[in-house]
Amino acid sequence: MQALNQLFTEKYRPKNLDHLILPDRVMAKFKDGIQQNMLFAGSPGTGKTSTAKAIVNQFELPYLYINASTDTSVDVIRTRITDFCSTMSILDDRNKFKVVILDEVDGVSDQFFKALRATMEQFASNSRFIATCNYINKLPDPILSRFEVINFDFDKAEEAELTKKYIRRIHEVTKAEEMAIEKDALVEFVRRNFPDLRTTLNKLQGYKAQGTTTIGLDDVKRFNSVYKDVFELIFNETDPVANYKLLVSEYANRVDDVLQSLGQDLIEYIKQEKPQAARFVPQIIITVAEHQAQRVHVIDPVVTMLSCVYKIQTIVRQ
Repeated sequence: MQALNQLFTEKYRPKNLDHLILPDRVMAKFKDGIQQNMLFAGSPGTGKTSTAKAIVNQFELPYLYINASTDTSVDVIRTRITDFCSTMSILDDRNKFKVVILDEVDGVSDQFFKALRATMEQFASNSRFIATCNYINKLPDPILSRFEVINFDFDKAEEAELTKKYIRRIHEVTKAEEMAIEKDALVEFVRRNFPDLRTTLNKLQGYKAQGTTTIGLDDVKRFNSVYKDVFELIFNETDPVANYKLLVSEYANRVDDVLQSLGQDLIEYIKQEKPQAARFVPQIIITVAEHQAQRVHVIDPVVTMLSCVYKIQTIVRQ
């Protein structure tokens, strides 16, 4: 398998509003800029983070990005966010809001929310906040009341049009990567992963990493993941040092994606390539869920990833 360089999800992240694939009702909310605090809620991979970054790029707004799934301490509010909102450089445009992007706020503590609410009120005159979450039910009402909530999940009427746009986007990416994909394979590939464009791009990169230059329908139906080497390590590699070297060197900056793949792609990998391990699937799912929950509270997220992989290794080798 070829080594991973830049992830397709970052390489092909939309740079401005014109590159986004979203329903018209969502695009209408910020076509003229950002005037109020916004909360983007919806399933993983539907473009919430990309949209937030596209907005600040489109309107050339000064911004601070905080990954709230890792930077969960109240000190983040008291130092980084407060310093950003309160300082003014000679290059700042006084007619433009500063923007704080808070990614994945559905895993932060009550103390974080309390400090955030106070900070939003303190800097309401010059700053706006864009937050993203997958599970809106985890957010307290006092926080929700300070945002306009925008739903990124698509209804059936929107799905047909957006699927066509997804197909065009994936076709463009394959051409840019000097790959080819047969028409029926392209349609099936998008259908299987819709609406998660992030997973679609990760799987496309998986084909390239495996040396597949032309993707047919049989390839789409066969298991594929950019993290397949992690799954093979779980079942085949017994040297803990080798495990550590691979995971840290290749995936230290992709912990969230690895954990997500362990809860989704690994199950499909087992079904197709390791059916004898199917009896372990419930234990694996519980283990991944526990580690995803711990992820919010662990200072070094790589430790969470390593622990999860080692635990799953122990399970499948019972």
